[in-house]
Amino acid sequence: MDIKVKGESLYFPLQIQSKVVLRIVEEEGEIYGQITKMYGNGMCDALCIDNVTRLCIIRGKFRGRGKRDNILHVGSWILAGRRDWESVKVDEKQKCDLLEVYSDFDVERLKKNVNVNWKIFVNLDSEKAAISSDDYLEFTNSNTDEYQRIIQTLEKNPNSKITLEAVAENENLDEDEAWFDEI
Repeated sequence: MDIKVKGESLYFPLQIQSKVVLRIVEEEGEIYGQITKMYGNGMCDALCIDNVTRLCIIRGKFRGRGKRDNILHVGSWILAGRRDWESVKVDEKQKCDLLEVYSDFDVERLKKNVNVNWKIFVNLDSEKAAISSDDYLEFTNSNTDEYQRIIQTLEKNPNSKITLEAVAENENLDEDEAWFDEI
C-alpha cells in the first residue's frame, strides 16, 4: 500500500533516505581512535591514532534510544574530540568526547580515502581476532569423546571394522538412587 490516506500519513511518515556521508577529521581537535576497554556510566578507553590512550566520554546522542546505528564494543573505530581546554593531572588520562562511530563499511572507506598510518588499529584488530579464536570452551561427555575417537580411526583406516557395545540404561543406576514413586 504505497498511497497514504489522510490519517495514515500522520502515523506512518515516508522514510526519507539520506546519502551516507563519511565523517572525517575536519577540525584541529578531532582524532581517530579505537575502543580498547568499555567502562560503565558512559565511559570507555580509546587508543587514539597518536598512540595515546584517552578516557572517552560517550555523549547522550550515542546512548539510550539514539544508539541504534552507533553501537559501541571493544574494537570499534571512532572519531573523538580532544578536550584541549581541560588541564590534565599528572596521574590521570586525557579525556575526549565521542563524535562518530564507524561501521565496518565505513572503516574500509576510511582506509582507502584517508592517508593516515592505520597500523596501530590493524594490530589491535589482529590481536583481538587471535584472542577470540583461542578463548572457547568445549563441553563433552564420554559418548562424545568415544564418537570423536571412532571418527578419527575411520579417517585413518577407512576399511577398518568398528564394533559398538550398547549399555542398557538400567544397568548404570546406582542402588542408592531413589525413585519419585518411592518417596
